[in-house]
Amino acid sequence: MLNRGIYCALAALMALALASCGSTPTQSTFTDDPVTLSAEQIEARVRELVDSARASSGPERDDYLLRAAELLVQQQENDWARNLLTSIDARQLEDAAFIKHSQLLAQVALQDSSYLLAESILTNPRLEQQWYDLSPEQEVALRGMRAVLFERRGEIPSAINERIQLGSLLTTEEDELHNREAIWHSLMTLPRNELEGLARQESNYTLRGWYSLAALSKNNQTNLERQQQRVEEWQSDWPQHPANRNLPQDLQLLRQLVEQAPSQIALLLPQQGNLAQAGDAVRDGFMAAYYHALSEQSRVPQIRQYDSAGDIDILTLYEQAVAEGAEFIIGPLDRDKVQTLSEQEELPVPILTLNYTESSNPYLAGLESPAGFYQFGLAAEDEARQVARRAYLDGHRYALVITPDRNWSERSALAFTDEWLALGGHVVNISQFINSGYSRIIQEALLIDQSQARRQELVRLFGAQVEFEPRRRQDLDMIFLIANPEQGRQIKPTLAFHYAGQVPVYSTSHIYSGEEDRASDGDLNGVRFNTMPWLFDQDSPEKQAIVEHVRAPAIYSRMHALGVDAYHLHPRLPQLAQVTQARLYGATGALQMLPGGRIEREQVWVEFSRGTVQPLAPTLADIEVE
Repeated sequence: MLNRGIYCALAALMALALASCGSTPTQSTFTDDPVTLSAEQIEARVRELVDSARASSGPERDDYLLRAAELLVQQQENDWARNLLTSIDARQLEDAAFIKHSQLLAQVALQDSSYLLAESILTNPRLEQQWYDLSPEQEVALRGMRAVLFERRGEIPSAINERIQLGSLLTTEEDELHNREAIWHSLMTLPRNELEGLARQESNYTLRGWYSLAALSKNNQTNLERQQQRVEEWQSDWPQHPANRNLPQDLQLLRQLVEQAPSQIALLLPQQGNLAQAGDAVRDGFMAAYYHALSEQSRVPQIRQYDSAGDIDILTLYEQAVAEGAEFIIGPLDRDKVQTLSEQEELPVPILTLNYTESSNPYLAGLESPAGFYQFGLAAEDEARQVARRAYLDGHRYALVITPDRNWSERSALAFTDEWLALGGHVVNISQFINSGYSRIIQEALLIDQSQARRQELVRLFGAQVEFEPRRRQDLDMIFLIANPEQGRQIKPTLAFHYAGQVPVYSTSHIYSGEEDRASDGDLNGVRFNTMPWLFDQDSPEKQAIVEHVRAPAIYSRMHALGVDAYHLHPRLPQLAQVTQARLYGATGALQMLPGGRIEREQVWVEFSRGTVQPLAPTLADIEVE
């Protein structure tokens, strides 16, 4: 059973997309009722059923095993349930037993992220032929699981189709709400141009309406007033659409967000000292977004800037900004100052900091902070946790971590490891390098040195040369590499030299310079990493303005994106706080709010191919937290 303390990632995965299944439970055709049994009684009952199966044959044996497996699935004893279910020859089952077998094994496969197995079950032609013979409860469960499968594999139009059919089967308002929000969340993962294309091509009224609403919403995320206006126009054009009667929750809040937007913002950024250039870059991004909003005749707040550099007392600066009329505050960048603000009992004016507190658990960070305290930044740890989630959803379970001997990279490695273990993965080794000696470190990490030692022992035993090829360790199926471009270009070929060239390598955005270098980046071919949409968005008006008017080193491009998103984020914080599934699709990634006001980024995924970066198919790889 996979545990994550109070945050069970895979349970939340199922809760999101199987909400309709969970809240409309499938009625068991068997007499065993796990609700009335204790854990000890369930285990005893399972063993009794398995013993009965051993003493039986044919359909009677299969019936005992199915009853035992159903009890185990209820208890999330997935390994045991899988063993029982896979011991049954599904081809020999009667239709009713076949459906029950499919339902149970698909649920186990989805909870274990075994998507190939889940696909083979849920798209089985025999199952497809039986839709009209299913009970409503069975169809709800199976369509819910198919929607999960398609969402996880990035097949969003197929997932939407399933959920629309599922919607016609649901009987409670709560289930219908869950299903509509799941449709909306899936739609909003698609790029705007794809949504617009689907809206033009789709002939089904309900689907076309959903695509149209999602396209206009995503196209206007940076302009609240225009987004509200476009939604109202959509409602006028689609009077009979199911979403018209009950708009997605985040869209229902638009009018409130417009009315409550602050009229004066204080920007607390360092204007001198070692953080001055970073502060200038954030300010430039923020003001680029501000002036673009102004050019679109959007209502903009008054901006007052304050220097937060050096030893200045951040509480005094905060109080000064409030006294001078600030209705919202953005900053500071310095982590120590962010920590100081988080420790206050009360903050009369809400604040969006541009760094995070020291908490090691992002899902608990900020829970003890005062109301109105929000945290947003470019934490490397967020990227590492996203790598863990993506690699796990890609089917990997055994990770080797290779990281520089640096403080920030150690935090990233720890964040990856914590997330990976919580999901149910295994870390076979963590290896650190300095700036050279990559071959030795990789040899040790892959246990090549042990393989060579075995060769020497064979020579010693037999007294002659023997034909021998060193082998790397076999207990890993992915590598998490934390490295900058120069380091990565040396490490990736070294992995291939030491017989690990076919092992998938995942990394963070640090592996990419942000500028195309085909000649050098060919050595990184095959490396998958997450990064900001900003780096590839050539149509962003804010980015174009910065390129035209700002002369800053390329290394500060990410800080520009942080400033842009800080501007667009501030009026939407109540929306993200009230609607768990709400996202702002910004320059730094898809932004969501965790408990305690912490903003986490879900970045886009790309892969080095022929020396350039190519986008990977989107998936709902961000496992939700409860």
